[in-house]
Amino acid sequence: MNKIAIVVGHDKNEQGAFSNLLKQSEYAYHCEVVKHLPFDIFYRPTSGNYYQKMVELSKEINGKGYKAVIELHFNSFNGVANGCEALFFNGSVVGKRYSEVFCSEVVKEYGITNRGAKAISKQNERGYWFLRLMDAPAIILEPFFGDNKEALLFKDHKKYADLIEKVFC
Repeated sequence: MNKIAIVVGHDKNEQGAFSNLLKQSEYAYHCEVVKHLPFDIFYRPTSGNYYQKMVELSKEINGKGYKAVIELHFNSFNGVANGCEALFFNGSVVGKRYSEVFCSEVVKEYGITNRGAKAISKQNERGYWFLRLMDAPAIILEPFFGDNKEALLFKDHKKYADLIEKVFC
């Protein structure tokens, strides 16, 4: 098995988007998902701004020989937007490949739209500092929109965790 680090997106103080359909925030949802994963699990620090949190997180994760570092999220927008996407640092061949495989597997398993692998290269883009500061290829998973009915397909935390394990093992 590959040595993989999983990061629960957001934190207990700033829990990210809330899905009325799942009745959970991004943070609470992914705290349930990680209970079913055989990887090393990390949580974001709760103090500081985004950049400071990512610096602290990178100090905790870097140098431990991970093959990939994955942060778990879901999207939310307008109730209409839908689909799966994964973000990687621009120029990371491994990050791009993992992102493409993840999106392909989610689409195959859940029958939703493939928004694709998206390269992040600018500091003002979402997830930049997480993707930039990790020494292993880093990927942000955004498998669905929590405010779209597709979120209900992901109610089974274990089923989604099994898909993550399949992709990254």
